[in-house]
Amino acid sequence: MDDLEFEVTTRWSGTGREALGTVETGDQVLAWSVPAGMGGRGEGSSPEELLASAVATCYTGTLSSLLTRDGLRWERVQVRLLERVEGQPMRIAELVVTPEVLGGEPDRRDAYQAAANLARERCFIGRHLRPEVQYRVGTVSVQPPVAPGDELDVRTLPPAQRHQLIFSTIDRLGEGTQLTLVNDHDPLPLRYQLEATRGDAFSWEYLEEGPKTWRVRIGRRAG
Repeated sequence: MDDLEFEVTTRWSGTGREALGTVETGDQVLAWSVPAGMGGRGEGSSPEELLASAVATCYTGTLSSLLTRDGLRWERVQVRLLERVEGQPMRIAELVVTPEVLGGEPDRRDAYQAAANLARERCFIGRHLRPEVQYRVGTVSVQPPVAPGDELDVRTLPPAQRHQLIFSTIDRLGEGTQLTLVNDHDPLPLRYQLEATRGDAFSWEYLEEGPKTWRVRIGRRAG
């Protein structure tokens, strides 16, 4: 493979920790500043988050390729990366990636874990981290595909647990499939959040609108 070159332009304006910058990469422009916890403005992203994003995206792409190579079923891969900064002067002490495979085979979780551990070694960005940065893989979560027409009834759950379960289940929907959400109030705020975070990838259709029970058919659009 020929050598590749990547170009990034950064701009920084203002004074001291109150300054605000931008990062231009490809056709993307990201705002960044010193985190509020370090005495900065805390607007946009931060250098620490940009580094974590680079590691997480490289790791996610590597893991998805390994899953395909090993014949492990997957529909989507989600990776949460925790970055721990400590000391004076401040330094990145630890990075922990925790993958979640949606639309997989839970009875083969050991195989998914092996692929996740190998992805850490194969991700070339992660390999460039300094030796004193602990970089490890957490426990892989493997969720099965959601069967078309499944009903998700959250009425018995505490409100704090509902959104996490709903979004986890929705994200496991395959293209062209749907589920019916059953709730004890109008889940309209959920729809706004869904559209804000997932765009127009999902359809939303009321089947029953109160006064005690709401049923909504949510489907993942094909293509």
